[in-house]
Amino acid sequence: MKVALEIRNLKKSFGDLKVIRDISLTAKQGDVISIIGSSGSGKSTLLRCINLLEIPDSGQVYVSGELLKMKEKKEGGLVPEDQNQVDRIRSKLGMVFQDFNLWSHMTILENIVEAPIHVQKIAENEAKENGMRLLSKVGISEKANEYPSRLSGGQQQRAAIARALAMNPDVMLFDEPTSSLDPELVGEVLKVMRALAEEGRTMIVVTHEMGFAREVSSNVIFLDEGNIVEQGEPNKLFTSPQSQRFKAFLSANL
Repeated sequence: MKVALEIRNLKKSFGDLKVIRDISLTAKQGDVISIIGSSGSGKSTLLRCINLLEIPDSGQVYVSGELLKMKEKKEGGLVPEDQNQVDRIRSKLGMVFQDFNLWSHMTILENIVEAPIHVQKIAENEAKENGMRLLSKVGISEKANEYPSRLSGGQQQRAAIARALAMNPDVMLFDEPTSSLDPELVGEVLKVMRALAEEGRTMIVVTHEMGFAREVSSNVIFLDEGNIVEQGEPNKLFTSPQSQRFKAFLSANL
């Protein structure tokens, strides 16, 4: 199976705080990797380093076999070597944020077609047709001409998923996609994510939804203080935790 995403020896600090401490992981096509852990364990920072929303201090990121090229700054630290490559690689990574990040001045359909038209240069009619197909896929086609403020949080998050899918990414990155939602709206977003997993979408999911992590993931990673403490197939991981730290986390979150 082709490798969709590979991270090697990634490290990231903010000042003296070491947030990511030498993390490596590999996602093959069709893998669903759930990243779990307490608040402040480095989960979201790891995700943001993958698409360079945060610049790692060291390490390598490969997307579909292509290395994201970095160079050292004179004052220390790394910077992307080629912004055009960053933009191209980002188009292969669909990012779904906690707080939706939809453009409030655009309708839902306009949000979805913006990047395909202006980044991928897809014809407007084709982009709109695909956008409507994706809105139907996530169950909100009737909201195409509404503005985000008129939608519930769950509907906005489903629109955000459709927007990410519109670029036909190689890997979907989800950063706590249900954490901003009222409890009764969580299920509708997880249902869409489960369907994407069943389709064979490659997904990296930072989540506190233990049921999703256990039932949908091909692999689960438990982070603590920027380290991978345990990882593996979910049923084995959840039924036979090895470390005291993971046992304590599970007892507090299951």
